[in-house]
Amino acid sequence: MERRFRNMDLTQETIQAFLSEKAKKKLTAETLADYRRILLELEKFVLPTGKLQPDTLQQWKCAMQQEGLLAERTISHRISVVNQYFAFLNERNWQVSVLRAEKRPEPFLERAEYVRLLQAAKKQGKEQLYFLMKTICVLGITTKELPTLTIEWVAQGGGLLVHGKSQRMIYLPQTLQKELMGYCRRQKIETGSIFVIRRKTQLHRANINAAMKQLCAQANVSEKKINPRCLWKLQKDTMEQLQEKINRLLLQSYESLLEQENTYAAWEDVEL
Repeated sequence: MERRFRNMDLTQETIQAFLSEKAKKKLTAETLADYRRILLELEKFVLPTGKLQPDTLQQWKCAMQQEGLLAERTISHRISVVNQYFAFLNERNWQVSVLRAEKRPEPFLERAEYVRLLQAAKKQGKEQLYFLMKTICVLGITTKELPTLTIEWVAQGGGLLVHGKSQRMIYLPQTLQKELMGYCRRQKIETGSIFVIRRKTQLHRANINAAMKQLCAQANVSEKKINPRCLWKLQKDTMEQLQEKINRLLLQSYESLLEQENTYAAWEDVEL
């Protein structure tokens, strides 16, 4: 079936109307800011006319791929947001398909490399980045959960962390708690989220990635391993390894207990 198109402008009014509709669905402020940023990027692409053509979105997708600066997942996310915008305008004919990302093995960050990243951040005097990486890796939280990490939550020693409709209990080790409270005192953070930039705006994942990659040379760590997800995965892998050790010790202790009981109450001597 042939597509039918009509001339359409990308305007601030339609963008704001779209974001207002999304806000009604209780999307976070960070997500709404991300959507606005993507639509403004598309607006820059169609300048100076500001008019959308039947192949505009396809051209934008191809241009981002050819530049080679963005990951396929990031490009697909941008296309998905614009598709939602067109759906809101009842202009589904303008939508295009997202990229089919190939499954690739994720780079594995080792704990020694993580420690070198902390050392590099300390040597470069990047205190916020130091504690940002440490918090993600110690607590196993995601970048989306960072805005909910408040000084009040740290002061009470952790507990329930609420992000949107999801919530979970997170243990905050005392060592990290003391460090974060010291960080807040030095940064004069008295209330609210502890990881913010000027004008109290939240840190964006892209900014965190860029800041972390500036440490790679001094830390001698591959850029492919330097991102928040690798830190998050390191925490998960570490906890799994520790749990395996605990399980082995538990079984060994249980076996030892049974052997001890048998020295007093075995039915007969058993040789294995």
